[in-house]
Amino acid sequence: MNRFIATAAFIAASAVYFSMWWWMGLPVDLPDVPGGRFDCMSYSPYDGNTTPLDSNYSVSPDRIRADLLALKPYTGCLRTYSSRGPLTDTARIASELGFQILQGIWISPIAKENDKEIDAALKIVQENPHSIRGLIVGNEVLLRRDLSGRELAGIIRSVKDRAKVPVLYADIFEFWKRNPEVAEAVDTIAIHILPYWDDPEPFSINDVQDHVAGIVAEARAVFPGRSLMIGEIGWPSAGRTRGGAVPTLINEARFLREFTARAGELNLPYNIIEAMDQPWKRKPEGTVGGYWGIIDFNRSAKFPLTGPVSSWPNWRMAFLASIGIALLLFVGAVIRWRELSFGRWLAIAAWVNGIGSLITLQADFLAESSLYGLEWGVGITLMAVGLAMALMALPALVRGGLPVLPAPFSEVAAWLRRPKGFTPELRLGLLHCVVGVYAAITDVWLAFDPRHRDIPIALFLLPAAAMMVRWLSASRAGLGSTKGREEAWLAFIMLGLAPFTLDGLHNREAMAWAGTSVMLALPWIGAARLEFSRLLRFTLAPDQTQ
Repeated sequence: MNRFIATAAFIAASAVYFSMWWWMGLPVDLPDVPGGRFDCMSYSPYDGNTTPLDSNYSVSPDRIRADLLALKPYTGCLRTYSSRGPLTDTARIASELGFQILQGIWISPIAKENDKEIDAALKIVQENPHSIRGLIVGNEVLLRRDLSGRELAGIIRSVKDRAKVPVLYADIFEFWKRNPEVAEAVDTIAIHILPYWDDPEPFSINDVQDHVAGIVAEARAVFPGRSLMIGEIGWPSAGRTRGGAVPTLINEARFLREFTARAGELNLPYNIIEAMDQPWKRKPEGTVGGYWGIIDFNRSAKFPLTGPVSSWPNWRMAFLASIGIALLLFVGAVIRWRELSFGRWLAIAAWVNGIGSLITLQADFLAESSLYGLEWGVGITLMAVGLAMALMALPALVRGGLPVLPAPFSEVAAWLRRPKGFTPELRLGLLHCVVGVYAAITDVWLAFDPRHRDIPIALFLLPAAAMMVRWLSASRAGLGSTKGREEAWLAFIMLGLAPFTLDGLHNREAMAWAGTSVMLALPWIGAARLEFSRLLRFTLAPDQTQ
């Protein structure tokens, strides 16, 4: 009978989580890309080894050819950013495959390097005269403040004197307005429109197409009669939310498909950034930098250019993974606790299903955001810590109260110095210490240096929920909470910085992180009150405070 009740409870809870995954995977109808192809796309060769930032940057011609064959169904034009190294092979192979090329010339503050880039680009034009649509002399040089507008205009004119194709420069519109001498030097003004990176607050996906149209209209008003193109436009599929700009797969698809559907009204050539995901960009730009591609690093399409699109196209596999974890944990609970009410079994079933879903989401987050071994190591450690804390909270759902409280951090530190007798209290205290310290560090990062930082809610929500369950159960049982000074200061950091991690009224992800920080700090609120009282007494009567 008990097993029947437990099974019924598990099925009921699992049905709710199935509905959640089904909802996450629902396809959304979007406008089709006209003709199923884009005007042009940015391409940078990358094979997982050296990057364009490395002095020994190299990619085999075979890799480049395979990339371009995969891109052939999507566009007939490629924009590159340099004329040396693998980009020489790129121009040759692209020409052989019938692509038109917007050949890039990388301009930096180093004059000798610029001369080499220019000479290499002119040689490419000479060798591929029918494929080079134009030369883009510099990319966001003014934005990076590498050169002044006057210096850049001089370089552009020197290239125009030698080139037999149109000459362009590419940058965001604000720097075109500030540097009219650059606009006078080029044949075509290439404007970058990247709404995700707009400051001070990016536009949401609902308002962004009108924003794009507004920039184009302003550019035409500022530079009447001039040849214009959109040099870069796109939207990321993963990474942190900025203001109202949410980087998801479905939002990337929506942005590009809505933009191309309206591109005819703008009557401008455009270039999509970018052709393929570039994992190496995650180092300088955070996770979001690596996920602007139409196809992924393995050359698989990220979303269709026509028909409905799903943010979680593999949601069924994700649900199966989560339900498998949940079932394993639930069987363990059935073996341990035999006679429980339906309500208790339902609570346990909901809890283990939550564990399974969060671990699945954590794995997805780590796969998206982890580039180096250290990142993987920290992420896997937090996953393991969260799982252990969630399992240790299970008895609270069975008995409604917990006899075990985490040891204060001071006792954990003493045990680490002289390991002996690793009690459940010490184990729990160590787990809380790991989570608390790393959460506080994350709050500091997100408060003071947030632009390229991920918001790791997935990694902290499970331990936060486990801490809340234990804290509430202990409070109901009259067991109190940890009163250590170390815990108090972690609570001060998390509660004090939580408001500063917010990013406007439209960033729900940042709000969710602030809420997670509060959840992590609440079990230590008693310690924080005691420490605050001590500090207050010290301030008012320092001679009487020990």
